[in-house]
Amino acid sequence: MKKIVPGAVLVVVAAVIAAHLYFSDRGRWTTEAEYTGLARSVTENELSSGRDPAVIMQFGPAFRHLGGQKFVLYGVADTEQHFFVETTDDNKLKSVYWVQFEAYLPDNSYDYDYEDSPLRLQFGDYDFYADTAAVQSNPERKRRRGTDGARAREFLQSKGYTFPKNFAYARLVHLTDASRRKELMVIFIDDLAPLGVTGSDLQEGGKNVQRWREIEKDHLEKIRRTMTLVSPQEPAAVQP
Repeated sequence: MKKIVPGAVLVVVAAVIAAHLYFSDRGRWTTEAEYTGLARSVTENELSSGRDPAVIMQFGPAFRHLGGQKFVLYGVADTEQHFFVETTDDNKLKSVYWVQFEAYLPDNSYDYDYEDSPLRLQFGDYDFYADTAAVQSNPERKRRRGTDGARAREFLQSKGYTFPKNFAYARLVHLTDASRRKELMVIFIDDLAPLGVTGSDLQEGGKNVQRWREIEKDHLEKIRRTMTLVSPQEPAAVQP
């Protein structure tokens, strides 16, 4: 039997690793974003959805609709995103609502599971699983391509905006029916700079971790003040 030279072994190993990385990268199946033919309509700061779920979402007057896009996420789920932003006096991103309607395609059997989410919130007739976090972004971190987050960042960047470096984060997810194959996800991001803290300050072991519960509470209360969900059969609430 011939001996395999070390160089050949390295080539084989490198090829195996490269193949694994390529085929495990779900983002390569995500389609390019499209900006027309969206299923939801927006008038000023009110979003109307006729299905999955049927809902009217109204956002506070400080927020404006930046636009929307659709794509197939990872090749398995129809996805439509809309963005409502609050900006500073110098037109920097202060807060953003990232609204995402997502439904698995009929050619797969996946479903959504958020039972590990620590919070349960109610907005009108709509119940949500919820998670929160304090985030400090790392510009050096390599980000995965083709994720819904990547698509969101790309959309905001196309409009001249980037997420704040440090922010309070909340993810709210409503499953539209018992099949657990369709969801409405709302992500709310709010800049921490006015509070004089960073995301890492508020994380476990951070120097201001004791402030996180109060900041988290205020973050969730801001969502309740600035976002209203009603069934299309009900009159839409008027924001103060």
